[in-house]
Amino acid sequence: MTRYFDLRSTVLIVVGHGILPEEEDRPIAYELKRLVNTRAGGTDGRAGVVVTDVWIMNNELGEFFPAIALGGPGVNGLTAQIYEDLPVAFTRDERVFVQMADGEKRAAVWGMDQAATREAMDAFVSEGLFEKFLDLVWGRRG
Repeated sequence: MTRYFDLRSTVLIVVGHGILPEEEDRPIAYELKRLVNTRAGGTDGRAGVVVTDVWIMNNELGEFFPAIALGGPGVNGLTAQIYEDLPVAFTRDERVFVQMADGEKRAAVWGMDQAATREAMDAFVSEGLFEKFLDLVWGRRG
């Protein structure tokens, strides 16, 4: 069976490349992927896929996929590319950040360190921002 990735409905979860983001952020990314896939419910084309910032930034189709950048601008090139343009949707103690804009199929979920990035991912889900993002990507109304 050939697996395909739909540009409109496959959500990329983007981690930085390098030892620290691979070691610290990739496990969080796979948790987020599981949540995306659970919410997708097996619908064709709806899935989460974990990739690195190098892949999305060097692949000409990368910009067309909905994407969640996980990890701060110092360790994730996609976060560095988008964070100045995205409003802060959630923050805590100037160390935990979730950034996303209405109508934008890009989000940045990050913290000042690994523990704060995990807090950001937890807030992304618990504050309803994850659902809002997937509703936008998959065309549902909340």
